[in-house]
Amino acid sequence: MRIFGRDESLRLLAETRGGLVLLRADPGMGVSTLLEARVAAARADGLPVRRIPVLPTGRTPLSGGLPDWPEPGVVVLDDLHRADDATLLALHELADRAPLVLTGRHRGVTPARFAALDRIGLVHDLEALDADAVRAMAGDHPLAEAAGGNPWLLSRLAAPDRAEQVTAWATELAWPDGTLLRYAALLPEPVTVDELAAVTELTAAEVLTGLGRLRGLGLVTERAGQVRLRQPLVRADLATTSAGLRGQVARALARRGSAPVAVAEALAGLPVTTWTVSWLIRHADQLAARPTPAVVELLREVVAWLPPGAAKLHPLRAALAEALLWSGQLAEARRVASAGLVTRVALPLRQRLRATLARVGLAELDPAAVLAALGPERRDGQLAAIEAFACLLAGDLAGAGAAFQHAESTAAEDPVVAVALLNFQAIGRLLTRDLAGALEILEQAEASLDIEVADPAQWLLGRLVRGTVEDLRQDPSALATLAAARPVAATLGAGYLAWHRTAWALAAFNQGRWDEALAEIEAALTMPEEAYGMARPLHGLAAIIHMHRGDLPEAREQVRRCEQAECRGVAVFYEHNSVTARAMLADLEGDSELALQLVRTLAEGGVGVHHGHAVTGVGARVVRIAVNAGDKELAARIVATMQRWTSDDSVGQRGVLLYCQGMVDGDVDLLLAAAKELADGGSAIAAARAGEDAARVLAASGEPEAARAAYQEAIAHYTGLAATGDINRATAALRAHGVRRGATGPRRRPKHGWAALTDAEYRVAALLAEGLSNREVADRLVISVRTVHSHVSRVLAKLGYATRVEVALGFKPRD
Repeated sequence: MRIFGRDESLRLLAETRGGLVLLRADPGMGVSTLLEARVAAARADGLPVRRIPVLPTGRTPLSGGLPDWPEPGVVVLDDLHRADDATLLALHELADRAPLVLTGRHRGVTPARFAALDRIGLVHDLEALDADAVRAMAGDHPLAEAAGGNPWLLSRLAAPDRAEQVTAWATELAWPDGTLLRYAALLPEPVTVDELAAVTELTAAEVLTGLGRLRGLGLVTERAGQVRLRQPLVRADLATTSAGLRGQVARALARRGSAPVAVAEALAGLPVTTWTVSWLIRHADQLAARPTPAVVELLREVVAWLPPGAAKLHPLRAALAEALLWSGQLAEARRVASAGLVTRVALPLRQRLRATLARVGLAELDPAAVLAALGPERRDGQLAAIEAFACLLAGDLAGAGAAFQHAESTAAEDPVVAVALLNFQAIGRLLTRDLAGALEILEQAEASLDIEVADPAQWLLGRLVRGTVEDLRQDPSALATLAAARPVAATLGAGYLAWHRTAWALAAFNQGRWDEALAEIEAALTMPEEAYGMARPLHGLAAIIHMHRGDLPEAREQVRRCEQAECRGVAVFYEHNSVTARAMLADLEGDSELALQLVRTLAEGGVGVHHGHAVTGVGARVVRIAVNAGDKELAARIVATMQRWTSDDSVGQRGVLLYCQGMVDGDVDLLLAAAKELADGGSAIAAARAGEDAARVLAASGEPEAARAAYQEAIAHYTGLAATGDINRATAALRAHGVRRGATGPRRRPKHGWAALTDAEYRVAALLAEGLSNREVADRLVISVRTVHSHVSRVLAKLGYATRVEVALGFKPRD
C-alpha cells in the first residue's frame, strides 16, 4: 500500500529501534497503516512481531499481567484508547523489557489516562495531510479539500457508495452519539447547544456530554458554544444519508424561533405538506430577499405543489421570482414574474411582479426592457424609483429627474425607495464631480442597507459608485471596495458583473495594474450579449493599453471592435473613453485632422451623456492631442471646462488640471509640479506623460541636462508599466532635440522564470500553489475555465515546468 505525505513518520519509525513509541491522531489519519508498514519492515528484518488485540470490553492479553515471552521482539498494540487500565500499567513494564513497543490511539479520547505513558515514551502526532499530499492522493477531485486532509476520507472519494461508507464510519466512531452527530450535520453551521437540544429532545447537559465525546474523537470542533463538524465531507455525507430526520429538524427549529433560512434548509427537498406551505407563507418575503440555493428550491417545490388559483400561490410565486432574481437566475425570474402577471392578482402583488420584471431589465442593463415592464403603474413608489434608474441608464436625465420626484413622495414610508433614491443622488453628485458629497450620501445609503433594507442590487450599486469615486480621487482603496463587491456581482451576474468588471478594469488601469485590467476586460468580453452593452468602453480601454505598450496592430483591432459594438445602457457614461481611444490612435498614426475632430466632438458635448465630467475624465489625453496638433484654443477651452468640473477634494484631478494648464501655457514649472503631484498620488502614467512633456519643453528651450533628468524620470514610470510604445515614442521625440537616455534603459520583462509572469499569470500560479483546480481558480478569480487554462499553459511554458505540481513546489512569493 502506498502511503502519502508521511515520509517523516515512516523515517522516525524506521530509525527507532527500541522503547515505547506512541502514535496519536484523530480517526482516519493513518495510524494503523503506519503500524502495518513498520510491522512489514520488522518481519523483513527477521524480527518476531507480537500483536496485542483489544477486545470490545477493553481487555487485552496484557490485562492479567505480562506474558512470559521468550523473544518479545516488536510488540504492536493498536486502538490503545480502548484498552483497560490494567493494560496501560502493563505497558509501563513492557516498555523496559521489549526492544520496541508500538502503540496507536485516538488523540482526543480521555487523554489524561495516557499522560504517564506519554511521559516515558516517544510521542508522535499525525496531522492532516498537506496540500501536496492531498493532490498526490486525490488529484483534482472537487471534494478533495472537503476531506480536511484525512487519508481515510480521501481514499473513499471515488467510491460510488461514498456517502454510505462515510456515514457508517462516522456513526460507528460516534457511538453512542451517532444520532447527535447526524443532527449536527443537518443543522446550518455553526450549530448551538440549544439547537441540538431542541431537535434531539436531550437536555443541554446531555448534549454537552455527547459533544465532548465527539470532540475527543476529532469529529466536531467547538468554540464559544458554536459547534462545527471538522470535515465538510463528513457533514455533507451525513446530511445526505439522514434526510429522513430533516422534517423533525425543521419543525423543531421553527418552534424555537430559529432563523427562517435554517428551517428552509431543512425543508428543501422534502415532500411538501400543508404545514410547510403555512410556514413558508409567513416567511417567504424575508427568505426571498437573501436567498440560498435551498430557499430557491423550497419555493419552487411549493409553487409547483399548489393548485392553480390557490390563494397562497400568488404571493409565493412573487417571492420565488424575487429569489430567482437575487440568485442571478434572470431568465427563470422573468418567466415566473410574467406568469404571475397573466393571472388576476391584487394591485400590490401586480406591482411587486412588475418590479421584479423591471429589475431583471436593470440587471441586463437594458433600459427599454425596464420601462416596458413597469407598465401603467410606473409612477408608484418602488416602480418610480426603478424608472428613475432606467432613464438614467438610457441617458435621459430629464426623465430620471421626473421619476425621482414621483418616487420621493413615498420615500419616507418605504425604506427600499429611500435607499434607491440615496444611491441615485450619489450618482448625481458623482456626475457633477462633487465627490465628497457623493461619499457622504453613500454612507447614509450603506447604513440603511445594513440595518433596514435587504436589496443586493442597491448594495452593489452603492459599492460600484463608491469604487468609482475613490478611483477619481486616486484613492488606492478603490480596488479593495470593488473586491468586496465581487461576490455579490458574481451572484447577480449579467450586466451587474459586466459593469463591475468595467469599473475594476478602469481602476486597475489608473493604478498602473495593466495586466490586471486586461484580464478583467478579457473576462468581461467572454460574457454574452456583448458584455451587456459594456463591450464598447472595454474595447476602448484595451486599445489604450495596447497603444501605450506599442502594439498598434492590436490597438487598431480593439478600436475596430469598439466602433462596431453597440453603446447602450450604462455604457453611455463611459463613451468618452471610447472616443478618446479613437483619437489617440489617430494621433499616433499621424492623422491629426481626425484626432482633432474627435477631440472637438468631445469638447462640444457630442459624446455620451455630457455634463462636463466626460471631458474632465479624459482631459489629460485630449488636451495633449490638441496641443500637439497646434490647436491651443481648443485645448484652452477643454481646460476651462475642466476647471469648472474639477473637485477640490481630489488630488488626482488637481494634478491633471495642473498638467493640462502647463501643456496649454508651455509652462515647464507647471508640468514638473504636475509630474510630482501625480506620481505622489499613484498615477504613474499621468506622471510619466507630464515628465515627458516637461522634458520636451526643456529640450526645446536649450536646457538638455534638465530635459534629460525629466526624461529619465518619465522613462522610469513608463518602464514600471511596461509601456514600451510610450518609451519608444518619447525616446524618438527627445532624440530629435539631442537628448538621449544614456546608460539607463528600460528593464524589459524577461521571457523565462518567475519574473516573466504577468500579474494575471502570477495570480493564477499563486492559486495553483494553494492546490486549487482550474475550476476553483476560475471561481476564485471569477473568470472562465478556458481563460485559466490559457494562463496555466503560459505559466508552465515560462517557468519551464511540465506539471502543476512543479509550479506549487517551486512557487516564489513576490517581495
